[in-house]
Amino acid sequence: MTFYFDVDCGFCRRAAQRLRRLAPLIDVAPLPLRHHAVFRTAGGDELGHRAIGAALSRGGGQWWVRLVGRVLLLRGLDAPLTMAYRVVAANRPLVSRLLPGV
Repeated sequence: MTFYFDVDCGFCRRAAQRLRRLAPLIDVAPLPLRHHAVFRTAGGDELGHRAIGAALSRGGGQWWVRLVGRVLLLRGLDAPLTMAYRVVAANRPLVSRLLPGV
């Protein structure tokens, strides 16, 4: 199971560092992605917020991390979470500049 993030995005790199700590059972690797994160398993790929949710729910080291992952995967939340993910993804350079240490 591997989570791929955009190597050229400061926000994405920082989020990937946090994911490594929260979900130690997941391999986290950089790729030159442009539109969304990818979580790849033998069963297929999850994209965007669903990639984050799948990585947390399947690789989370603590129960609450796995719970947060499962919440991100709730079908009823797909529309608002997809919108939020797209807004952040479309503004990655700005988000990276606004966050200290990125």
